[in-house]
This record gives sequence, structure tokens and C-alpha cells, in this order.
Amino acid sequence: MGRERKKPACSAGFLRVVVTGQRPDPPTYDARAARRGGAAAAWTRGAAFATFARAIERGLDFLYLCYDNEGYANTGQQYSPATPHAARTATSSGRQGYPGYKKDLFDIWVAHRPVYVATAIASEPLDLARKIAKAKTLKGPRLVIALAPCPPGWDFEPQDTAEIGRLAVKSGIWPLKEYADGAVTHTLIPHPRVPVEDYLKRQGRFAHLFEPARNDEMIRDIQARVDAYWAKVA
Repeated sequence: MGRERKKPACSAGFLRVVVTGQRPDPPTYDARAARRGGAAAAWTRGAAFATFARAIERGLDFLYLCYDNEGYANTGQQYSPATPHAARTATSSGRQGYPGYKKDLFDIWVAHRPVYVATAIASEPLDLARKIAKAKTLKGPRLVIALAPCPPGWDFEPQDTAEIGRLAVKSGIWPLKEYADGAVTHTLIPHPRVPVEDYLKRQGRFAHLFEPARNDEMIRDIQARVDAYWAKVA
């Protein structure tokens, strides 16, 4: 795990040597920082972010693609800074699920004023393709966060992956937006929004909210937080 935390810093240092010419005849590098798998979104929100903050402040030219499956899936789907409130994981298996709240990586990056930040999901392929294409035309620190529904980690059948992704957007739980030129723009506003429980009840990680007894208080709390977000957008 120590090596994982150092990757962004090592990459930044390597590029600095190449770009500043501190080696003979530096070649041209196409620098990409792409992460996938269970720990990507978690490390990006946690221990690894300090190195990203320094890279953003230095204006390092890189495009980071964050594959967000909302947990430490590579070690058995434990909860992480990317895990949503109330989700059950291998390490939050109690009656209430995960007691914490998902860290908003989009807002964390925006606070550092990079060149570009966007959220995306494969269930909306045109939106995803447009954002990747746009990010590739820019120079400087860039981030695309792609929500990645995970059948084994979220406990649903693989054939339901696309539909669960669409419900994440339709319910308003996963806003599709981008930050560029100092402003945030929502690229798809769900209207009308479907209830969050349409999204939650399709996943085994939230089954305890509905069986053996329905947890109306928790469901209302999740819905209220989503409603509050979109009220600010309006």
C-alpha cells in the first residue's frame, strides 16, 4: 500500500525531470494516470490525495481516470472513503450498514482549481465519450470520475449493471457534471427523478433497508440528502 500512495508523486517527479530537461535528449511522453480496481476511488479520496494536491498546485499536465466502485473491492469489498451511507460491506455488516458518508471527490478536486473535473458513467455512453474527448483536448490537471456498478461488491446480477447505472443517474444519486473555466455545469439533469429506493432496492448491499423490516427513517434520510443537493442546483 505504501507503493500505491507514492505513485502520483513518483510520476510527478519523473515528468519533472523529463520536462525540465535534466537528462540528455528527453523523449516525448504521453503521460496518463489511470487507475482501476477496488482501491482506486478509495485511495484517491484518502491517503493518495496529498500527492494529487501537490501535482494540481504545480499544474502538472495529466489526465486521471478514476474507476469508482465505492469500496476496497480488490480485498473483499470493505468500506472506504468512497462507500455510500448505509451500504453493507465486509467491514460494515451491522444493521445500519456503513455509518459514514461518501467523500465528494468532485468537490475536493474543484476546491484545488484544476483545469477540468467531470463525473461520468458507462450507462450514459455519449456523455462519457464527450467528457473524455474534451479532457484530452486540455492541458493541466484533469480528472474524470466514472461510477462503476460492481456486481459482486454491490450484490446484484451482472446483467443488471447498465440498468443500475441508469438508476444512479435517474434517482439523482450520481449527478453528471463537469468543472471547467471556473464553473460547474450539470450535463444531464434527471427530470422527473425517480425515488432513491428504486436504485437502492436493486442492490443486495442495501437489502437490510427493506428486509426483514423496512427502515423508512434511513431511506427518507438518503432521499432528503439527494433532494437537498438538487434543490441547490435548481
